[in-house]
Amino acid sequence: MARSVSYSSRSAAQRRRVPTRFVAAGVGAALVVLTGLLVLGPVLGLVAAAASAGPLLSIPVGSITAVVVLGYLLALGLLVAAALSRLPVASWTLVVVAWLVSLVVSVWPIIATADQAVDRGRDIWPWIQQLVQQVSS
Repeated sequence: MARSVSYSSRSAAQRRRVPTRFVAAGVGAALVVLTGLLVLGPVLGLVAAAASAGPLLSIPVGSITAVVVLGYLLALGLLVAAALSRLPVASWTLVVVAWLVSLVVSVWPIIATADQAVDRGRDIWPWIQQLVQQVSS
């Protein structure tokens, strides 16, 4: 009354197991896209609101565009490397680095705009002093 077990057949879960590197790359891609939508989108909205100040604030559009495009291309390259890597630890490490790159690149526009605002603020003090001197004399 013993049942015979066939060792040649595997379960469907064992046959269709997705490699860890693809799971890591998929998770990384989702994180990078969500970072772009949930961080970069609002940051660009804030920068656009600051740009509406007109000539009072100079927005470094060229450097912002270059950093964002190159950063997201680097993150994409890291995700491709994660998908091609045979070691699970290397795949997950590349995914984390890709996500961190996308996070830093997404915050960069507000940092660059704040830097320009500080530079503009330094330029305004001599103007105020000159205005006070003109009014007092």
